[in-house]
Amino acid sequence: MKKLFLVLSMICLSLTVFAQADKGRSSFGFNLGYAFDSEQATLGLDYRYCLTDEVRLNPGLTYLVKNHGVSAWMIDVNAHYVFKLSSMFGFYPLAGVSMSFWDWDGHHDGVTRFGANIGLGGEVYATPEFSLGLEAKYNIIKDLDQAFIALRAAYCF
Repeated sequence: MKKLFLVLSMICLSLTVFAQADKGRSSFGFNLGYAFDSEQATLGLDYRYCLTDEVRLNPGLTYLVKNHGVSAWMIDVNAHYVFKLSSMFGFYPLAGVSMSFWDWDGHHDGVTRFGANIGLGGEVYATPEFSLGLEAKYNIIKDLDQAFIALRAAYCF
């Protein structure tokens, strides 16, 4: 009985090390997604830093791949409030601001827009150093509102 209790205790302790939304932790990620209204693939890099066990900041850079003569760069800074559903899974609502630089048909004197982001995301903490996630957000910008969805793979440290 003591051995069974010891084994079960070790399993429980090993599962809790995967929880990655802990104060002071960071992650660097790559994401691949889609912008629905402009029908563009997206490529992005981001960084996440946990201010507390639940709240983290997420600056990121996203490129909207040229389609129909339109491309764009977006700089976002979002805040997440992480709900840990288990030691290996969490989800979060997000809110933030964005600045985007739109380029039409190769003209670099395109449009710059400021906007706001709202959305939801979820992530699986596969190992203590690696996580996978899915995020959906809506970017509110004058004349260019649209929904995004992205898959994210990240190195956590």
